[in-house]
Amino acid sequence: DVDECATSNGGCEQICTNTDGSFHCSCQVGYSLSIDSLSCNDVDECASANGGCGQTCTNSAGSYQCSCDTGYALNGDEHSCDDVDECSVANGGCDQSCVNTVASFHCQCGVGFLLNSDGFACDDVNECDTNNGGCNQNCVNIFGRYRCECGVGYHLNADGAGCDDVDECNSTNGGCDHNCTNTIGSYYCSCGDGYSLSNDGSACDGRASSFTANCADANGGCQQTCTNLISSFSCSCNRGYYLDFNGADCHDINECWMENNGCEQICHNSRGSFSCACTAGYLENPNGFSCDDIDECSSENGGCEHTCINTAGSYRCSCADGYALTSDGHNC
Repeated sequence: DVDECATSNGGCEQICTNTDGSFHCSCQVGYSLSIDSLSCNDVDECASANGGCGQTCTNSAGSYQCSCDTGYALNGDEHSCDDVDECSVANGGCDQSCVNTVASFHCQCGVGFLLNSDGFACDDVNECDTNNGGCNQNCVNIFGRYRCECGVGYHLNADGAGCDDVDECNSTNGGCDHNCTNTIGSYYCSCGDGYSLSNDGSACDGRASSFTANCADANGGCQQTCTNLISSFSCSCNRGYYLDFNGADCHDINECWMENNGCEQICHNSRGSFSCACTAGYLENPNGFSCDDIDECSSENGGCEHTCINTAGSYRCSCADGYALTSDGHNC
């Protein structure tokens, strides 16, 4: 038998198989034998049922491959396409909520915030800019919310917006020695016959006493300040304290109780005083009440490998085109 395949591969383009008294040509997978029985033609697998691809089929010499549209990833079977959950990595780059959708996603913001034009960051809404936030007197904008406050002599209504007059006379007689008269937003003290109102606006001078009492005797029993009067004395308290109904003891005033006492974020009460503080991502303003955003990006790019984007009270990292943010939220 002559082995025709031994010379020039029998003229076969790809595979030559010798047989008894003859030979025949064949082709590799992905090719079909031409009508000349020698050459091989590429098989376009994509021409039949899209090659079994779920989305895009691309033919190549002797083979083909499947690929997926943006927002999808090729499955392990290398044919079907699964939706990519962009929210599963670094929250999709969203400041607050990330909502996955088929082949895409979008960011959402909570109440008190508005989605920035970049589609990722959430900007604080200043509710006080519209109709004073519905507040009867003062509206104070806070990050992500707001609150209504009332001036001295008023307290906030249960509806959180209206202001009701405080009847100062209901508590320790308004501090008056004799008579306390409430007015809208304020009050005043007056004295009975034979007495005159002291310069402090509360005590009554000239009152008779069946005994001699003065501050020299054990500070008059006063816990803090004792003031001698004509034939008597009176007790008073330092700033940050109020006088007990017994007229001698002093109790701490919780300044934070009334609408956070002007603090934008956190109010800490202390004996005879209070202090304001800020949440993470903010720095206390020199005025001692408001909080300023810290620009984390200004220091070492916030630890971001590519781009650092500062947001109110926080920041986020993003990557250049062709890169994806890793699960640590910083590297690309």
